[in-house]
Amino acid sequence: MKEIFAKYGTLIMIALWIVIIYVFMVLPNKKKQKKQQQMLDNLKAGDTIVTVGGIKGVISSVEEAFVVIRIDKGVHMTIRKSAVAGILE
Repeated sequence: MKEIFAKYGTLIMIALWIVIIYVFMVLPNKKKQKKQQQMLDNLKAGDTIVTVGGIKGVISSVEEAFVVIRIDKGVHMTIRKSAVAGILE
């Protein structure tokens, strides 16, 4: 056993670090991206949202890549779907 570890110890340690980095950094990030994409796919007219710039508005219409939001009476803004930070309750 000592001979195997002495010969392949460095490779084993590198592989172990790669697995640890994947589990603690890559997997949570993938989960977060999937949740964000699901939220963007479920946007609909009438939802109250906040943008990444902090602008709050109500969705007037949803297009393929853009969303039209009403910020105030008579004030509309067209933004990319990716600029939506979240849906407010």
